[in-house]
Amino acid sequence: MSESNGSRLSSVPHKFRHRLEFALFNCLKRWGVNASAKTLRRGVILLDFLLYHVLRICRRIVAINLELAYPDLSAKDRNKIARANYRWFARFCMDVLHMDAWRGQTSEVTKFHNLEILDAALTEKKGVLLVSGHFGNWEMIPPALAELGYPVSMYVGRQTNPLTNELQNTARANFGVETIDKGKKATLQMARALAANKIIAMLIDQNDNKSDLFVNFFAKLASSSKGTAAFHLLRKSPVVLVTCPYVGDHLEITFQHITFELSGEQEKDTLEISQKITSALENVIRKYPEQYFWMHRRWRARPTEDSERIY
Repeated sequence: MSESNGSRLSSVPHKFRHRLEFALFNCLKRWGVNASAKTLRRGVILLDFLLYHVLRICRRIVAINLELAYPDLSAKDRNKIARANYRWFARFCMDVLHMDAWRGQTSEVTKFHNLEILDAALTEKKGVLLVSGHFGNWEMIPPALAELGYPVSMYVGRQTNPLTNELQNTARANFGVETIDKGKKATLQMARALAANKIIAMLIDQNDNKSDLFVNFFAKLASSSKGTAAFHLLRKSPVVLVTCPYVGDHLEITFQHITFELSGEQEKDTLEISQKITSALENVIRKYPEQYFWMHRRWRARPTEDSERIY
């Protein structure tokens, strides 16, 4: 068999898997849109049970992360956070499936705090770098802002499945949110968005194996992207932290303006910006530790001075 024929054949199941994933996700979204509040609550209970007890998804990673983040807590207390973490994640997943039903009604499930901080940042006419993490319901932030009339673009990593990637981008567009996929064109798209005084929403808390920048996150060095710092230094766009935790039966979207003490040295200033943002996010996570995405290998990349493998 020739190499070209082998490549074509190997791509067939890959494409089939994409179609299967797309069909399943699309069916779940259709179900979620029409599901009642009672049905969604039952869905949360079922998904929580499946993830934690049956599939046992990422339980080892969650345990390691919580031990790193909260070394002074007892194992019993960390287990309580871990158990609540799966309930939060199940609720988040159900809300993502149901989100299209909130189109035009996001104000019914969200409460804004310090929105004037975002308004003040926009008056500088340099766009806004709106940063957050995988915490609470991060997916609700851009749609809720767009429905208030704010010009929002969301900078996201492209999914490996192009079909589900397009489905998610279309769902965001239906709320009035533009998607900027990570890639070669992203830098230019972001520059244009900031020049047009738009808000760029981005998540800054993922492990970045390609970066040599490390910040303290829960007193442990974690790799960090330089993107936010680079755009702030280049365009002087204001940086605003936004978080969206569940509080009772609604989501509280809160803004915090992050300021920096810059020296004029790019490497030093990049660390200053990235650390300030990370520390501000950590402070909010500590208030709602069960609502952070502890399933992620946040400390996977290691610096040379602390090279011991964690996972």
